[in-house]
Amino acid sequence: MGDSHINEVLGAKVKRLRQEAGFTQATLSERSGLFRTHLSRIECGTANPTLAAIVSIANALGVNPVVLLRDGALGQHGER
Repeated sequence: MGDSHINEVLGAKVKRLRQEAGFTQATLSERSGLFRTHLSRIECGTANPTLAAIVSIANALGVNPVVLLRDGALGQHGER
């Protein structure tokens, strides 16, 4: 699985969780400390977020970072 696919899956998951939480990108930006434009690129799958960014997003969404990384973002064996 290529990096671009991983980024697309991760981005889709961030967007879905953000929308489920009722947050705008601006709100998630404020809560995570990341620029809104960077969040937009993450959601579109065009950015390659650092682990620190993933943890910040997860914390802002109130989920464990593993939630963002499992089930497709890392592949079948991502939790090993």
